[in-house]
This record gives sequence, C-alpha cells and structure tokens, in this order.
Amino acid sequence: MAILGRLRRWHIAILALAVMSAAIAAVIFTLNPFGLNPFDGEDENALAPTERLLPVRLDSLTTEIAINGSIAFSNKEDLTFGSAGFVAEMLVSEGEIVSEGQPLARLDPESVANLRRAIVQAQIDYEDALDALAEAQAPNLQIAEAESALANAALEVVNAQKDLDELLNPNAEVVAQAESALADAELEVENVQEALDELLNPSADAVAQAQETVARTQVALRDSQRSLDNDFVSAQTDLELAERELAVAKMLLDSPANFSQFDEAQEIFKLEEADYANIIYKWTGVSATSEDLAMSPQELFAALDFNPEVVYSRDYPLFENKRIVDNPNTRWNELKVFGWRALYPGFSLIESHCANLTLLPERDSDTTNTNAELCIERDMGNAWESLQAARDNLQSAETELDNTIATLQERHAQAVDAHKAAQDKVDGLQSGSADDDLLRKKFIAARESLNKAKQELEDLLNPNDVEIASLRDKLALAEAKRDAAAEDRRDLHNPDAGEISAKRGALELAQAKQNDAAQDLQKIHDRRELAIVLQEATVAAAQAKTEGETRRYEDSTLIAPWDGYIASIPVELGQEVEPFEVILTVINSGIVNVEGTVDEIDVLSLRREESVSVTIDALPGEELEGAISNISSISTNEQGVVSFDVTIRMNVPKGVALQEGLSAVAKVATVEERGIVIPMQAVQFGEQGAFVRKEAENDDIIEQPVTLGSGDGFYTIVEDGLVEGDRIVMQALDEEQIEDNNFRFRGPGGRRPPGSGGRPPQR
Repeated sequence: MAILGRLRRWHIAILALAVMSAAIAAVIFTLNPFGLNPFDGEDENALAPTERLLPVRLDSLTTEIAINGSIAFSNKEDLTFGSAGFVAEMLVSEGEIVSEGQPLARLDPESVANLRRAIVQAQIDYEDALDALAEAQAPNLQIAEAESALANAALEVVNAQKDLDELLNPNAEVVAQAESALADAELEVENVQEALDELLNPSADAVAQAQETVARTQVALRDSQRSLDNDFVSAQTDLELAERELAVAKMLLDSPANFSQFDEAQEIFKLEEADYANIIYKWTGVSATSEDLAMSPQELFAALDFNPEVVYSRDYPLFENKRIVDNPNTRWNELKVFGWRALYPGFSLIESHCANLTLLPERDSDTTNTNAELCIERDMGNAWESLQAARDNLQSAETELDNTIATLQERHAQAVDAHKAAQDKVDGLQSGSADDDLLRKKFIAARESLNKAKQELEDLLNPNDVEIASLRDKLALAEAKRDAAAEDRRDLHNPDAGEISAKRGALELAQAKQNDAAQDLQKIHDRRELAIVLQEATVAAAQAKTEGETRRYEDSTLIAPWDGYIASIPVELGQEVEPFEVILTVINSGIVNVEGTVDEIDVLSLRREESVSVTIDALPGEELEGAISNISSISTNEQGVVSFDVTIRMNVPKGVALQEGLSAVAKVATVEERGIVIPMQAVQFGEQGAFVRKEAENDDIIEQPVTLGSGDGFYTIVEDGLVEGDRIVMQALDEEQIEDNNFRFRGPGGRRPPGSGGRPPQR
C-alpha cells in the first residue's frame, strides 16, 4: 500500500493541508502560467482572471483502501503413483494446459497387473471377514441354553428359600388358621357324637312321653272327626294334596340341578377358549381379544398379517433395524418368534404345515406330526376344533335348559291352578257358621298333631340305618380332621430337624447351581464379545486394505484433479519411481489469489468476504472482481511499520490467462458519507480557522467560515457554513480550465470531483 495508507488520519490531514498550501502558493506566486498576480490592482472582493465560481451540492464521499500485492495460485497438487514401478507413459509436457479428469501419466503394465491382483485378494479377504463376523454375531444356542439354566437355577433358589422360611417362621395368620381349624374339628366331633348317642339310645321317659302324645292326639282327632262330615274331610284332603304338588313343582323349578349341565358346558367352553388363546399366544405372542377368538386359525393369521411359514423361516428378517425389540407396527410379537428361533433347541423341528395333518382331541401329543416335529397348523387347528365343539355343546345345553325350565314352569302353573281350586272348595265349605269353622280348624290341628306324634315315636323306636351310618361316617371324618389339625399345629411350632437340614441343603445347592450358571453364562458372553470385536477389527482392516489397494490401482493412471496447467515434470519416461515420488505438479489456474499487506490502521476496516476490485498492471484497463478470503491475525513489524497479510480470492474471467507473481492492486470501499462535498483546493485557513470565498446575495465575494468534516486529501465534507446551491471561488490550475466555459475542477492527474461521472477519490 502507499505510504499515506500507513499514516494516521490526523497525520494525513496535516500533510494534505501542507501540500495544498504549498501548491496554491506555488500556483499563485510562482507557477502562474499567465504571469499575473490575481489580486494585483483588483478589489479583494473581485475574481482574479484565474478564478471561477463553483456551485456546491450534496454528494457522497467514499473512502477506499488500496492493497498492493501479487498474483498467487493457491491450488497446487503433486501427483504420485502411490506404488513403485516404471513410468510407462507421459501424456503431457511442462506448461501444457489440461482439463479436469484428463489422463496425464501411466505406470508400467506389470505393476498395474500386480495392483489389480492385490485388489481381488483384498476383496476376497474382506468377504471372508464379513462371513466370519456374521457367524460370530449370529444367535448362539450355547448362550440360550446357559440363560435357560440360569433362570431355572434362580427359580430353584427362590423356591428353596421360600420353603425354608415357611418351615422356620410360619406366618401368624397360618398359625391362627391351624388353631381355629383344630378347635372347629374338636367341636364337630363332640356335636356328631352327641347326635349319634341320642339316635342310638333314646331315654325311657322320651319314649313314654311320645307314646302318651300319640294316644292323646288319636283321641283328639277322633273327636274332631265326628264333628265334620265326609265332604269337608275330602275337600281338606284335596287341598293338602294340591299344596304338596305345588311345593314339589316349586322345588323342582328352583332346583340348582337344572343348571348343572349348562354350567358344566359353560365351564368347558371357557377352558377351551383359554386354551385357544394360549395356543395363539404360544406361536404369535398376541394376547387374543374376543374378536380374535371368534376367528379360525387361517382367518386370524390373515387379520394379523402373520404367515408362520415365512415368519418361522431362518431367512426371515425379524429385526430390520438390528435391534432386538418388538416391532410396534405389527400386532404379532417378534420377540416371541425370536424366542422359538433363538432359544428353543428344537427350532428346526417346527413345521408350519404338516405333511400328515390329523386333528386329534387329545392335548398331550397333538402338537407333533408323524415325524415327532412341532406343527403350528395342527396345534392351532386342534385348539380351534375343540373350541368349536365346546361352543356347540354350550348351545345345546342352553337349549335343553330353556326346554326344562319351560316344562317346570308349566307344571308349576298347573299346580297353582289346582291349589286355588282346592282352596276355593274348602273356603266354600268353611263359609258356614262360626262353630263349623272352629270344628274344622280343630280337626286339622288334631290330625297334624297325631301325624307328628306318630313320626316322633317312630323315630325314637326305629332309628334310620342310613342316618346312623351317615352320623358314624361324619364322626370318623371329624375325628380324622381333628387329628390332622392337631398334627398340623404341632408341625408349625416344632418343625422336624431333618426336614430343616434337608431344606437348607436344598437352598445351598440351588444357590451353588445359580452361581455356576451365572459364571458359565458370563464366560460365554465374554468369549462371544471378544470374538465379535476381533472379527469387526478384521473386517475394518480388510475393508481399509481393499480401499487402499483400489486407490493405488486407480493412481496407476494419474488424472488431472482440475482445469489448469502442468507446472513441472521432475521424472523421465521409463524411469523407476518410488511409491510417493512426485511425478507431476498441476496448478489450478481457475482459483487465483492476490496476496498483499495492509497497515494496522486499515486492517480494522476490512472484513472477510468483503467485495474488492482488482487491477493488474499486465491487464491495463481491466478491472476484476474479488473478495477478501483471509486476514492474518499475526502482524509483521518492519522498521516500526506494523502490517498484516491479506489474501483476496479473485474471479478470473474466461479467456484470461494469468501468471503467478504478476503485480496487482486491490481496492476496498470502506466508508461512504453524504453531505456538502467541495475540493480541498477551495479551502483556506486563517486566524479564525478554515474558510472559503463565496458569492454573496449582492454578488460580492465574501469569506465564509466553514466547519470541515471527513476528507480524503482531495475532497472534504463541509459540516457547517455552506448549503447546497452556494457558489464558492475556485482557483484554476491550467489554461484548459480557464478556457472551459463549464468550469469543473480536476485534481492531480485529471481526478474528477464526486458525482462527475468518474470513480470516487481513493486513498
């Protein structure tokens, strides 16, 4: 950058003021081309022959930073074969322009063939490593068996501990129940014994009293019967028979036996339905709904989108995302199928369709076909057929129950009608006198008393053998229950030492088995993980080797990485080269940088990706576009001048070829300010500060104080003292300006003022 660019702004202002003052003095007093003193013999308010009036106006003043540097190509690449051999072909020469993808040089055929063979061998090794890794990652039957053994051992420990705890520390509720059961059993023995004694040995007083009661009731019945005629007795007898028939009909109608067959059929149906649901869950992992249980196996599989022949195939991918979890997008459970496939030792024996399909009612062996293999179709089909049979049986029982209830209801209705008729007949006979009514009631009561007395005497004298046997059986049963309850109570409070020792030994054995199973499982897991890690490393190494061999094979023919030109070829045709010996150097001429420096003041005004314009001495009149790509964060100090390196990325138009090292200047617009802009040449300085000479309203020329703002050394902004349209005095520097009727200021080198059609002034 120019020396002015390295100075502070106030240094620049003072220097510019000094330069302008010297220039004006030289023009007026020394370099006047007309040999005239502009103020000699003239009124101080009049214009000199070399002065003109210049109208002022609003304009923009733009400050630029100039960065001097040189052209550099940032993209260079040294190309190597990557393998030892001989240079068989050199297809380009130094300085030659190449296109991206263009072949540049080739290795000898023998070396290329060896590289190709190395690729094939690496690919074979890679495939072998993949197969070994897949085998190591496959579900392991040994792990499944070890996990099953550990689960069984843990269950044995839990059960053994529970048995020992119950033996040593019986629950208070259990003890209370045992005490209560013993008391109930003893009371039951006493009650049954008393009943049996009374039945077998009635007292003499009881017999005599019963006989006296029979005799007394016979006399009473005979006396009351004489008081009634035969019609009333007959009507009363009919009424008693009707009452008995009504009671029998009601008893039959309300009997629980009517519902026993239906309840049994309903229970069987529930069991078969549960069995079918269990079979569905067994093969699909689906908890069946009522809608599912109404479907046949084929209909259910279609509704679940579940094809057992496909799903239970080893080739079917249960977990496409490589995670062993149930897929929420399917109703059937992948984990259930995985359990059969991975954990069940006889998975290979499972068949979807059976060659010899038979539907058998037995549930013990109906899941195996003629070859003793598991058969999903038979298992589902047998459960479905059993459920259908139970459903039909339930419907038949329901129909039979309805018919039975209807028949009993009809019999009950007939008994009600007969009872009403008999009652009406008796009521008609009783509608006589009050004495007749009283006699009838006495007769009925006497007859009932006689019947009751006879029955009680009969029961005392001739106890029923069945009742005696029943009471004796009850007594024996009650005594056995009492003895068992007493023994249970003793066992709760005083457990057998041998039993305690046995249960403790069982617990210790179960714990040892659990520990052994856990250690075995961990060892298997550790070995499997190590095997997988080893195979994964082998796969990665084989893949890397394949990629490296492929890359070396591809590098046996050097290809241009971009559009550019060949900078150098340090080898000769037929020369033996090492793997990383440089064969060609290719430069990307499409990406060009300008590398320059700026001072410590200007660097703070620059921003990355800021647009710049670039001019090159070798391309006069050309202005190229670019952008700042990098601003160094490290400064350079040379003789007290601090500067920073700046890199500018330049866009090179098509058809323009540049050489590295060409001089270039990049210009960056940093500040743009709008206001009243005048040339510094029009500003003068006195004791009161800066002023300009301007035209007053009466056409006189007066001195107008002004307040100056920003400037670039040639132009300045007037912050106060002038308004747009004012005309100020300008000193012409050459004859061309004097002869120009449309007077316009031109600075050094023909520089135009802002807004005059040229570029803004530069620093």
